[in-house]
Amino acid sequence: MMSAMTSCLDNDIEQVTYSSETSITSFSLGTLHVKRVGKDSKGEDSTYTDTISMANYPFTINQAMRTIENKDSLPVGTDISRVLTKITADTDYILYGKIDSEGAEAKDTLWTSSDSINFAFAPTEGLSFKVLAYSGVMGKAYRVKINVHNQEPDSLQWTKEPIGAGFTSGTLIKQKAVYANDKIYVFGTTQNGKQVVEYTSVSNGTPGTSWTTINLPDATDTYSATLCQGNIYFLVEQVLYKLTDNGYETSSVSNLSQLIAGIDNLLYARTAKDESYVYDVQANSGTTENYNITDFPSKGTRTLSVNIPVSYNTSLTRAVVMGYNTEKADGSGIVSTRLTNDNTWSTYNYEEADTFRCPNIVDPSLIYYNKKLYVFGGEITSKDYTDYKNPFSTLFCSTDNGLTWETVKEDMTFATEGTSFVELYNRGKVKGEGSYSCVVDKDNFIWIIWNNGYMSRGRINHFGFLPKWE
Repeated sequence: MMSAMTSCLDNDIEQVTYSSETSITSFSLGTLHVKRVGKDSKGEDSTYTDTISMANYPFTINQAMRTIENKDSLPVGTDISRVLTKITADTDYILYGKIDSEGAEAKDTLWTSSDSINFAFAPTEGLSFKVLAYSGVMGKAYRVKINVHNQEPDSLQWTKEPIGAGFTSGTLIKQKAVYANDKIYVFGTTQNGKQVVEYTSVSNGTPGTSWTTINLPDATDTYSATLCQGNIYFLVEQVLYKLTDNGYETSSVSNLSQLIAGIDNLLYARTAKDESYVYDVQANSGTTENYNITDFPSKGTRTLSVNIPVSYNTSLTRAVVMGYNTEKADGSGIVSTRLTNDNTWSTYNYEEADTFRCPNIVDPSLIYYNKKLYVFGGEITSKDYTDYKNPFSTLFCSTDNGLTWETVKEDMTFATEGTSFVELYNRGKVKGEGSYSCVVDKDNFIWIIWNNGYMSRGRINHFGFLPKWE
């Protein structure tokens, strides 16, 4: 800006005042090269370079602190050694500190939109950008940083070797794990045929240094362990029990052959007569529904359930239940679902479906993670999934509440370094004996608990990133 003033004494004299504004008002990037890893025609890992416009990555300008940087980091492998920028400022005279090599001293250089700027050698605080005002005043420097992810955000990373400690009571089979109150509880049967529950704390990806054992009544159905309203319930000879801090307590509810799921304060079960039963743990009362449960995981097998929030109605929750199909081993797994306002369980009919049906997995695990359902585990016996027959060969994913499933071929994979999950799984007694279990904690860590109590920990990288600032 400039202003013109005419003197009252001499109309021929004009005074001009130039602006001293030196602000950068917008900053964006052009097209950059990104190194990626893909699969070649032979299915082998291959590196290639992609060209991507970065114009949609917003940059935050803090005028008080004179800093400019992107909230969302650029993709892994982005080359920032040749960066085209688009800058709007109070004048067109912008100088930046050009650095051509590691540790070199910055040299003020007049910026143009066609300049290819090397940000690869920028100091931690970023490159210096200054605006020269029309008045001739040089503005205070802005520090410009371009943030690039060092990790693939959607990649699932595992510990190289199992961590934690061994079970106090030795190895366990017929495991079912439950996460509650910052602890992992593992129900199982010892080598001596005793039923126990072992628990340990987990905090921000760090397991406890030992397991604590609670002895359970003889004939406890360890596969029945189910979380409801913050408490863990299980069955002993068809009687409902609840785990306590020092042990367990019994209830007056009996004639239950299977616990299915817990949603809010409702515990869903199956009676000895195959009737559907709903127990309100707060009201301490139950109701037998007027239909029988059919096409459901067999009694005495490990039945997995997860709860999924319903996007269109925050007051509703959907339970998805999955189990091994013992009646038709070469067919699909069994998946059933129910909303909190439903009055029946619905089991998907995969006989009419194509190869996107749920695989039938020995010793299965089901988790709801990163807004998707995943299943994995031991041997796959489905005749249309022979390519993935081996234990822990792949994860299967569903985004439609378990109706259709597909293999995950990138990012979400099992550990490729250290002791393989197959070896860890095979250390158990025999397949189908539940010699491992799995839970997800509040920090989005996936914990696979092996038969000896040591655990493999995994998490998608982006769950570990710092939250974005406003």
